[in-house]
Amino acid sequence: MKKSLFLLLPIVIFLFFTCFECESNVEPLEQLEPELVWSYKLPELATFNDDLMPVIDDGFTYVAAKGTIKKVELQNGVVFWETSLGIEGNGAAHSHKLLHYERLLFLNHKSWVKAFNKDNGELIWETILENFNSIDLSIMSQNKSSLLLGGQNECVKLNKFTGEIELRLEIKELMVGGNSQSARDPIISDVDDYIYVPTGYNSAEGLKGNILCYNSISGQFLWGFKGNVPDSNPSSCAIKDSFVVFADGRKITALNRFTGTKIWDIEVKNDAFEASIIIDKETIYIGSHAESFMYAFELINGKLKWKSENTPSSIITIPTVVDNKIYFSNWAYIYVLNTTDGSTLWKSLPPEYEEDNSYRYISPVAVGEGYIVCIGNKKVYCLTDPWHSL
Repeated sequence: MKKSLFLLLPIVIFLFFTCFECESNVEPLEQLEPELVWSYKLPELATFNDDLMPVIDDGFTYVAAKGTIKKVELQNGVVFWETSLGIEGNGAAHSHKLLHYERLLFLNHKSWVKAFNKDNGELIWETILENFNSIDLSIMSQNKSSLLLGGQNECVKLNKFTGEIELRLEIKELMVGGNSQSARDPIISDVDDYIYVPTGYNSAEGLKGNILCYNSISGQFLWGFKGNVPDSNPSSCAIKDSFVVFADGRKITALNRFTGTKIWDIEVKNDAFEASIIIDKETIYIGSHAESFMYAFELINGKLKWKSENTPSSIITIPTVVDNKIYFSNWAYIYVLNTTDGSTLWKSLPPEYEEDNSYRYISPVAVGEGYIVCIGNKKVYCLTDPWHSL
């Protein structure tokens, strides 16, 4: 089972090919308002997968879209280099996030992982994973020395400086009846030797899943937590201190990340989650796709802190928290919320929307150095961030 094909793609197709109506009022709700710095048009290729989260670093943004990766100066939009990703077909990378570390950029697509030089765009290394069954929109994770990529029935750990395969981990625990399970968004700890794998599989009762924990050096299975929610499965997880937190259908659950013991869980009625869960300080943030809210929960006990206004589209993206603000796109708008109470500071569709209502913001939002960068369905945009360091 490829979870993104069953759950994410129908939502994306709905947003692009139905009579999806955005609100006509795109004016800011507060005095501060981002301003367009630059934008550039994307080639007109039919694809739903160009929603990789860009990178902002040291005065530049790095954008992977439509078969290329570019280094662009934030201040003026000057392209310093452009490199082909070598993707056949529609040119869309089947990933969800561009990673970086020091002078390297990392990207996965189907059965390959590549590292590029930030300074000149040259390919540093490429690793082809033999007999690897990829998962669309998968998210790699990293620590200081390694990358971790999930696939069907396995996770692969790579040396981020050489591309050497350090571990191919078969994901087989807590399965019955010969089923296979996908490991879409596994994470590797950057402080100790643990890997956490949210999985999904088909059962007679519908979609289900598990949370599995392994030693990141030896691959030894340490513990597992079996999901009990029918017709859903853990989509992602996040770790902080002694917690691992994941979303499973209507439920948010926190476990002790060293033992797998449940600490708390909370059910949100009439809603469901299909986004990457993140933790910032002592707060959990996650968007919903049934009723289209952004939620904030207390890490220590799962208590709901706030939920946002109802947005006009499902939130199935990666949120970004910077300076007590949370930024996200919902395949239409960019939203900026106050993390104290969830109030909307600003929301807007692309500038072209007023003349052509087919324009959308689609990628997760990169935020940093006073700028906001987002890939749209037709253009890439760089905006000022007026809340920077406030």
